[in-house]
Amino acid sequence: MDVLSANATKRDAKQYLSRFKRVKTPHTGKTEGANSSVEEPSILRRQQASLDRLGVNLGGLYAPARAIAETPVFERSEKLRQNTVPNQQALHVAIVCLRAPQTLSDPVLDGVATTLSQLVKLDTRIVLVLELGSEGTYMGAREQRKTLAAQAERLLAAIKKHSREASRFVTGALETTEKGSTKLVLPQLIMEPLKRGVIPIVPGLAHTPSGQLTKVDVADVMAALTEGIAGGKGAGHTEGRQADTEASIDRIILLDAAGGVPSKVRSDNAHVFINLEQEYNDIQKELADYETWADGISSPNMYDQHKANLRMLKRCLAMLPSASSALIISPHEAAASSQATDAAEAAIGAGTRRQKNTLIHNLLTNKPMVSSSLPTARLTTTAGIAGEGAPAAPTAATLVKTGMPVAIIPAADRVDGWTAPPHGHSSFELDRDPRVDFPRLVHLIEDSFRRRLNVKHYIDRVRQRTAGLIVAGEYEGGAIFTWERPPASSTGQRLVPYLDKFAVLQTSQGSSGVADILFQSMVRTCFPNGVCWRSRDNNPVNKWYFERAAGSWKIPGSGWTMFWTGEGVVDDKQRWQDYVGVCKSVVPSWADGKRPD
Repeated sequence: MDVLSANATKRDAKQYLSRFKRVKTPHTGKTEGANSSVEEPSILRRQQASLDRLGVNLGGLYAPARAIAETPVFERSEKLRQNTVPNQQALHVAIVCLRAPQTLSDPVLDGVATTLSQLVKLDTRIVLVLELGSEGTYMGAREQRKTLAAQAERLLAAIKKHSREASRFVTGALETTEKGSTKLVLPQLIMEPLKRGVIPIVPGLAHTPSGQLTKVDVADVMAALTEGIAGGKGAGHTEGRQADTEASIDRIILLDAAGGVPSKVRSDNAHVFINLEQEYNDIQKELADYETWADGISSPNMYDQHKANLRMLKRCLAMLPSASSALIISPHEAAASSQATDAAEAAIGAGTRRQKNTLIHNLLTNKPMVSSSLPTARLTTTAGIAGEGAPAAPTAATLVKTGMPVAIIPAADRVDGWTAPPHGHSSFELDRDPRVDFPRLVHLIEDSFRRRLNVKHYIDRVRQRTAGLIVAGEYEGGAIFTWERPPASSTGQRLVPYLDKFAVLQTSQGSSGVADILFQSMVRTCFPNGVCWRSRDNNPVNKWYFERAAGSWKIPGSGWTMFWTGEGVVDDKQRWQDYVGVCKSVVPSWADGKRPD
């Protein structure tokens, strides 16, 4: 329960706690779980002391909050621990691939070991796969095994300094079939260490059915481990017998010096978040066109590596539940110290700021360190450990999820997005277009806003002015846009692009990233030149809008705050007046009689 003191929000804490089961003790019959009572008042003090004892420091981002202080803490006496029925709780596993460990200096490798040990202390069991990168291409299988064993020894020594359970070099668990595929044939060699919190280190090698050692592509190794652990089956599985310990793979982590997937449409040159269902083909094409990129970012071979990384993660995530995710990060950033820096200690009255740890943040929230919909000017990059062997300019970490498809109705031009109808009247109708499931759209709006929509009034208002609709997933999120005529304009010559509804199902709010997906589609695809919208001055969502909008202005005497994207709005007097006029004049369409949102 110590991890509660490190969560950023109450929602994140609740989501993380949901993995823990209740356990009844045989002697008292009392339940130890998420609703246990609390008698000791100094909750935060005990939690922080325990975190300090474990050496897990999750950064100043996770300052204690009231929601955390009110959360129960579980304590059991030594006697009770000895008599408690063992908890047959599912193991939460992360499969980590460390590429080219031989190129990492000892301080960086020690930092990686520290972070992995902290993840284990936070109830994540690690399977670590070693791969030699391009250097291993020219080695034979036996030479690779010798080199990998030497690197495993370095890791074993580093992990042992930070974890009592340490790690183990595991060979012989993988086997290639006659058809060339790779399988986890001895899952107990992996699962038994995991149960004890030991990190099994697996080389990128396998044996043939005849027992000959052979080189295996790391993508095949990762896929075999994913299938073998998540499926609970292997050569050692007996049909009809339940697995001794259920395991779920929550994360696939790739530690690659190349860093996250680069992007030429972002000023920080990095994809912060990738929704595979929506973006996979476009990003692969983008990486293939490396010759059109600016010089000095990377080499053609590096782009091929990024493409291979993305293919591997897509293959692994396809075997896992939608809540699972993958993270691509450089070892130097993964090794970034989660302890307070010493630089400010000499300054009188200056406090130390704990450095954020990307992997631990991702474990607790299943989100990237920064939101993917934030303007790049507001992004910060977590610094890695500087030192020998550090890459010159690695891209930021990339979070990858299977995600959800995104439908843009009607299709938007790739360059200009949606354009205003020439005669001022749109032919797109929400309630009649066969591409729109209108009842589900109404349910989405009412669920998100927690109020009933006056459907007839709304349809009458937006008829002949609907610009389009963005739908995320199975109507888990949606955004409706209109072309609004400013009050001072009687013709269709001046039409204002307006975000009329932005809705996300309550069950999809939080770590699913639906809001980010919608917002990115809006500003990058549908309205690259800008769009405006309004929100009540006291709307708690405004903080999210403030961070992503190009600008905002409280309209005097109206109770509304106007937001917009795009450049030049303030400098263009006519455009400014049109935006303000539209945001003041739009009539709400709610059926409950409450104050409009």
